[in-house]
Amino acid sequence: MTGNQVMRILYVGRKLKLADALQALIDERNEQVAHTGTGRQPVLTFARVSNQRLALQRVRTEPPAVVIVELERKSESRVRFCEVVRYRLPTVSILAVATAEPERAVHFDGVVKIPVTAQQFFATLDRVQKNCTDYLVKCGPISLNIATRTVRTPNGEYTMTPKQCALLQMLMMRHNSVVKRSDIMNLIWDTAYLDDTRTLDVHIRWLRERIEPDPSNPVYLETIRGTGYRLNLI
Repeated sequence: MTGNQVMRILYVGRKLKLADALQALIDERNEQVAHTGTGRQPVLTFARVSNQRLALQRVRTEPPAVVIVELERKSESRVRFCEVVRYRLPTVSILAVATAEPERAVHFDGVVKIPVTAQQFFATLDRVQKNCTDYLVKCGPISLNIATRTVRTPNGEYTMTPKQCALLQMLMMRHNSVVKRSDIMNLIWDTAYLDDTRTLDVHIRWLRERIEPDPSNPVYLETIRGTGYRLNLI
């Protein structure tokens, strides 16, 4: 990241005092950045949600650079949640907040240990910040900015809705592979109901209008009858 950028942080959990403490540290850091005016540090924004459903909604609408997850309870559920977040937002850094190193640390980019100190917290943030990208996913002639929900194609540059962006991201991450309609409905629309997928059909048509030279005769976004779709890109 470079100066004057915003680094979004999303906190997932119910420890209000801990979230308040992190918010206070971030506010103090932002004041220091504003006072020095060097532009070397990003402005940090901090949002908190109490459950995974709200967190996934936030991931879609305001993609964070960092997700901080409590691991004190329901650790297996949290691990699954982290897998879904990383799938939907490959650029994200996920931090565990816990009293000790989590057993399945492979799912996390760092650990914020309790009790939290400013030195330890910002050292962890600074480390993952260096690995943050500009939320860009590139595949062939298509460039998708997940943060701004804009896509650049040979046809032009377009702004997308959250679900349009999530769908294109999913297809790009699995390009040249068949993506099942059931997987799309489950991950994008949070449903296993497949009797009516007209909404998905509308989104596919929208994508074709943006990326295909001739949407009526698609070359890139192929329908695999009875199964799903495949984005054919080199």
